[in-house]
Amino acid sequence: MYPKRYAVRKKCEYCNKEFISREKYCSRPCANKGQTISKEVILEEIKKFYLINQRIPLKREFSHTKSARVRFGSWNKAIKVAGFKPNPVMFARKHTAVDGHICDSLAEKIIDDWFYKRNIPHKRSIPYPSSLGLHVDFRVGDYWIEFFGLHGQHKRYDELRKEKLKLIKEYDLKFIEIYPKDLFPTNKLDQVLNTLGPVR
Repeated sequence: MYPKRYAVRKKCEYCNKEFISREKYCSRPCANKGQTISKEVILEEIKKFYLINQRIPLKREFSHTKSARVRFGSWNKAIKVAGFKPNPVMFARKHTAVDGHICDSLAEKIIDDWFYKRNIPHKRSIPYPSSLGLHVDFRVGDYWIEFFGLHGQHKRYDELRKEKLKLIKEYDLKFIEIYPKDLFPTNKLDQVLNTLGPVR
């Protein structure tokens, strides 16, 4: 006897609307459109995203990724045809934020730029109050802010995360943690960092 399969909540690959199903699209019209999007529309959406965000989209935040692979052979080829250089693998190289801060990933750059655009004074890679040699990603006033980008993916990374959380509790630090879901596919930093109001 086979185990029962349950439907899950997901986002439609065409319209990005949330729905509960095992299917990739929320409706037949979306399925038809999602499978027939032209090269021109895909390129236009990539360029539009760049104009708004000043960077190319990641696959997880682009609603037509599958169509892009079908039309161009791969996601990176679609990016190149649009006139841009594909993103490197996450955490593969450093990124420079608008204010000149060197960030360990594109995600950290997005966070740093969020602070900069709102004129929020912030510091990068500040040591925790201990002798363990651990650093926090961002320090804003009395707040210690971490982006846990690889949580649940690497054993050693999760061990270091636990050590940092112990320090946060031990020294009773004001703390905010950020995860990939807070950035992609929709940037939710306004909600996650709303406690920083007094610092602005």
